Amino acid sequence: MAIQLNSNQDCCESSCTNTTVNVPGPEGAAGADGTNGTNGVNGVNAYSTTTAAHTVPNVGSIFNMYVADHAAFSVNQILVISGFGHYLITHKGTDGGGGEYLGAKRLGYPNDTGSTGATIAIGTEVSPAGPQGPAGGGSDQLTSQGDLLTRTSTAVSSLSAEGDGSALFTDPTAPTGLEWRGISFTDVNGKINLGTQTDTTTKLPLDRLTGPSDVKGDLAYYNGTSWARLPKGAESRVLTVSNGVPAWVAVASTSTAVRCSITTDGVTAILNSDAMNVASAANENVGGIDSNVYRVTFISPVDVTLPMLIQDSSVDQTPLTYKIKSRTSSDIVFQTITSGNSTLISLIIFN
Repeated sequence: MAIQLNSNQDCCESSCTNTTVNVPGPEGAAGADGTNGTNGVNGVNAYSTTTAAHTVPNVGSIFNMYVADHAAFSVNQILVISGFGHYLITHKGTDGGGGEYLGAKRLGYPNDTGSTGATIAIGTEVSPAGPQGPAGGGSDQLTSQGDLLTRTSTAVSSLSAEGDGSALFTDPTAPTGLEWRGISFTDVNGKINLGTQTDTTTKLPLDRLTGPSDVKGDLAYYNGTSWARLPKGAESRVLTVSNGVPAWVAVASTSTAVRCSITTDGVTAILNSDAMNVASAANENVGGIDSNVYRVTFISPVDVTLPMLIQDSSVDQTPLTYKIKSRTSSDIVFQTITSGNSTLISLIIFN
């Protein structure tokens, strides 16, 4: 760079403004290399190895573990002994012989290898490690194929899978807000234009509207607002209509209030052993004008309006003609006209 200087040779006056410009010459050749600087200190390994054999203690116990170099470790740091799990450094030091050691407290993390009493061999690698993280949310709750992980109002929860064909529905009353169940008629909305479907029969099988949770024999009916399912009735039940909709009901059994059979020859009347609610049977007016008149007396009162049947039950019987002479809640008196001397007469009063 040129520098301008005042020159006294050009002017003897202090106010002289003449200047001389000095221009530097070309750069010279490079000089010889200087001497090297002092080498730095070697770095410290981030791990070490054991210099003595040790025995794995119980979880929570502390032992002095001798290592080749403890410089990379600090108190309250967590380390891992290769193959023997995680430990907390409680202290560190050097013994009188120069041996370096770390106070190691066994932590016993889940899935740590190395059991109590095992031998930690000389030369086993020891490395810094981090603390155990928090337990995962609900991973141990998924135990079966198809399980779902969801949440209640307060905590993570699992929802077990249901059988084939079940569908998952939202349900605000369920603990998790979800529910597995079969599809029912009330779950199907809208209308299907059967005329535009590829099935030219324009028929929609009802089994497409319900899930496999329905069983053989179920019926579908319209309740006035939507389609509903009527489960198959129990054996021997009959289908009827109750309150305007189909219903399965038990068959009304036909029971008897009175049952008896009387063997008679026109003179005597013998009450046979099959009698029910009958105290006695007798032939009235034997030899009189009104022959073949029988009185059957009941044990318990019987409604006089109940239907009844009187018939000749003997073999090769002929039609039996009879008339009721009196009927009360305690007995009945009837007369028969028979064609033979030996007759088996049956009386049944129905409930």
